Amino acid sequence: MMGKTTLLFLLLAGALSVALFSVKYQVQDLEEELVGLNRSITSEKKSIHVLKAEWSHLNNPQRLDRLARKHLGMKPVEPDQMKTFDGVREIQLTTASGDAEASPAGDRNVAPAPPPQLATRKASQ
Repeated sequence: MMGKTTLLFLLLAGALSVALFSVKYQVQDLEEELVGLNRSITSEKKSIHVLKAEWSHLNNPQRLDRLARKHLGMKPVEPDQMKTFDGVREIQLTTASGDAEASPAGDRNVAPAPPPQLATRKASQ
C-alpha cells in the first residue's frame, strides 16, 4: 500500500512540476510582451508630445499672421469694416438699386467674387 501511495505522490509532484515549469515560461513571455508594450506606449507618448509642440508652433498667431500677409495679402480687419446685418442689407439694397440687372432685394444666393490675389492664382494654375 505504501508503494502505491508514494508512486501516486511522485507522479502528482512530477505533473505539478511540469505544469509549474510551463506556467513559469508563459509568465516570462507575457512579462516580455508587457515590457515591449510599455516601451511602445512611452515612445508613442513622446511622439504625441513632439506633435503637440509642432502643432503649437504651426498655430502660433504671429506666425499665421505673417504667412497670411506674405502669401495671401491679407490684412487685419479694421473696426470700420464691421457691419451689422442691417448694414449689410443696406449695402445690398443700394447696390441693387444702382444696378439695372439686379433684383430689388439683392441676390442672396450669389457667392461674392474671390479676392484678386486668389483669382489670378487660380487662373495661373
